[in-house]
Amino acid sequence: MINKRKYPRRFYSESSFFATRYGVHECFIKNLGTKGAFIETDLFLPEGNVVTIAVPKQGQASSLKLKGKVVWTDHYGFGVEFGELILI
Repeated sequence: MINKRKYPRRFYSESSFFATRYGVHECFIKNLGTKGAFIETDLFLPEGNVVTIAVPKQGQASSLKLKGKVVWTDHYGFGVEFGELILI
């Protein structure tokens, strides 16, 4: 399969949380890149929803908070695009 992403992602499997206007929900961050991520969750979120994702920092109690928009969804979770580039 050819990766058509403009900004590559790397494998990342961490338990985390994301927040929407509907509340806070558990998830797994399955991959992460400078412009987006795949979030594995049982919650269906339609495209266009805004989410804030807590990305755990290794060896620290705090998390990096990233805000983005749901750009696609399937029965495993959703893809989110961040509003600005981040360093990973």
